[in-house]
Amino acid sequence: MSERILVNCALPYANGPLHLGHIAGAYLAADIFVRFNRLNGNEVLFVSGSDEYGTPITITAEKNKTSPQNVADIYHREHEQTFKNLDIVFDIFTRTTDPEHVKDVDEFFINLLNKNYLEKRYMVSPYCKSTGKFMPDRYIHGTCPYCGFNDARGDQCDECGRTLDPIELINPRCTSSNEEPLFIATEHFFLRLDLLSDELLNYLNTRENWKPNVINFTRSIINEGLRPRPITRDIDWGVPIPLNGFEGKRIYVWFEALIGYITGARVYSKNIKDDDYWKKFWLDKNVKSYYFIGKDNIPFHTIIWPAMLIAHGDYNLPYNVPANEYLRFEGAQFSKSRGIGYTVNEALSLVNKNYLRYYMASIMPETGDSSFSLNELVSRVNSELIDKYGNFIYRVLGFISNRKINIKKCEPDSIINEFKRFFDEYSESIKNIKIKNGLQIWLEAVTLANNYFNSEAPWNINDPERLNQVLFTSLKISMYLTAMLYPYVPSASSEILSSLGFKTVNYKFDDMLGFDDFRPLKGEPPFKKLEIADKKINIDLMAGTVKYVNDHPNADNLYVLGVHADRDITIVSNIKKYLTPENLQGRRILLIRNVKPATIRGIKSEAIIIAVQHGERIIIPEVNADDGSRMKIDGFDFNGDIISMDEIKRYKFIVDKNELVLEYNNSRFIITENGKPLKINAPDGSSIVL
Repeated sequence: MSERILVNCALPYANGPLHLGHIAGAYLAADIFVRFNRLNGNEVLFVSGSDEYGTPITITAEKNKTSPQNVADIYHREHEQTFKNLDIVFDIFTRTTDPEHVKDVDEFFINLLNKNYLEKRYMVSPYCKSTGKFMPDRYIHGTCPYCGFNDARGDQCDECGRTLDPIELINPRCTSSNEEPLFIATEHFFLRLDLLSDELLNYLNTRENWKPNVINFTRSIINEGLRPRPITRDIDWGVPIPLNGFEGKRIYVWFEALIGYITGARVYSKNIKDDDYWKKFWLDKNVKSYYFIGKDNIPFHTIIWPAMLIAHGDYNLPYNVPANEYLRFEGAQFSKSRGIGYTVNEALSLVNKNYLRYYMASIMPETGDSSFSLNELVSRVNSELIDKYGNFIYRVLGFISNRKINIKKCEPDSIINEFKRFFDEYSESIKNIKIKNGLQIWLEAVTLANNYFNSEAPWNINDPERLNQVLFTSLKISMYLTAMLYPYVPSASSEILSSLGFKTVNYKFDDMLGFDDFRPLKGEPPFKKLEIADKKINIDLMAGTVKYVNDHPNADNLYVLGVHADRDITIVSNIKKYLTPENLQGRRILLIRNVKPATIRGIKSEAIIIAVQHGERIIIPEVNADDGSRMKIDGFDFNGDIISMDEIKRYKFIVDKNELVLEYNNSRFIITENGKPLKINAPDGSSIVL
């Protein structure tokens, strides 16, 4: 019988690129779990979104001399594209700056206030003398009083996961001035967690399915005694308090962002024109709701959010909170703010999404910290995904297609029962959110598949009926292996299913495992051996102004342009038949500046002009940036290397929604100018000519 399942994924802060620690902590496991359940015929709503209020966004805005809203806009778009690059597909990726979210927060706040779960109290807040302002908790750093970590934030310690108040820190300092803050009394609203302690413990006692590390950590905090916790702050960037007299205060992010899960479901319902659809997931007590988060988010999702839901009274409590531990890089915790480890897009510039998803699933930190290694990624992908699984598929399909064998339906060998057993064990693992173990079971099945094919040696079989049975069994095994791999590596699995003759849009396990009408296509290796690229994305996109345009003295179809970029340079270009000198003179254009200089008909050319082609039309896009300023490619910084034309041809630029986008290694990267997507006045799908 099918189930209805709600999967909520932690809302990432819209203040910087996503790194691999985020993916290992929450998002990949959630996507695999969602895909598995949909293959099983369950109805799933998959929700996440950008957490766009709070201190991290204001800090980033101040550093970049822009507004918090602009920062949120930039990284919301970037996060959406990054998830798509990695085949992580939410039903809704909402925003906490959405007016619909403010409505939900207002309703929640008033509900809890009317039930006396919110009360006004005075609290001591950090105040920075040099700025003359109360400082948000995250602006205060110091030593954690619980574990001794010397760079704990005023709201939480990243090392031990404890929630904190700034006044608890040892040797606190304001991040803006490095001075010791004053602590001054100010009035705020508090959530009465102390009134909810018994109900929370009763709830926890029913959560036998939670990971031991999650349940034990949560119990230890509750047993120490819950205190009222402030939910408002003296800040400008946040959801306003829906009461008169509190105009200078805002609802703090840890309270309002959690309500974003409800907003996401409601906005999705509006998008599909079924306003009550969200209620099926939030009000029906038979629904199971899962919250995929990282270790640092445990107390917010196992104490504060359940307490808020209990106090509100209408909504389902979390069925499971499968929090993962930390992914480490060279011994240190992945950190967006500290620049430790790879961002997702940096990794995707080195390996494609199929390989990255496979490796990340194989090292998922489900019960303890794990470490990311690029060398191990190459080794595991090549030895497991390619040499074992990919080679089995290639050998089976290649044998059939090379000999032009027409496969007939028949009773498979009894070994197929072993693969049914593997599938059952694999299914049980993923249902219990043991994602890494599910992949290990799949790998054991791959080993058995290769042993079967080698031992049966179809190349030595002379009996046509026996040969057909062995090959039919091998194809059935291929379906089992590929169906099991699909939640982990969906894009590559879809291509392999198609090569087996299985073509459909809405995949289901029952359909795949019952499939027997094999019409395999030509056998080709499904994967290429992985070799890490020597460089990450390395294109120097620079703005420059055209100072003059002359005809080339030695070529009728070429211009010689004088351009001021980082300095005065000369460019030889073949755009003469499309644009007149008047069209170009004085225009601020986009260049690839780090191309190796080339002498063209006797004149040295020092850069390449970016031009957009749509049909017969050529457009030279203008940019609104100073001469010599560099565009960003999803956060990549140019490393100074000179590249050849052959290297440039590895990259493909296109126009998507009037924005310039780089396609590379099966992923898309947004080009930004002054922190905003670079706008191109050209139809979608237009290509870039160099």
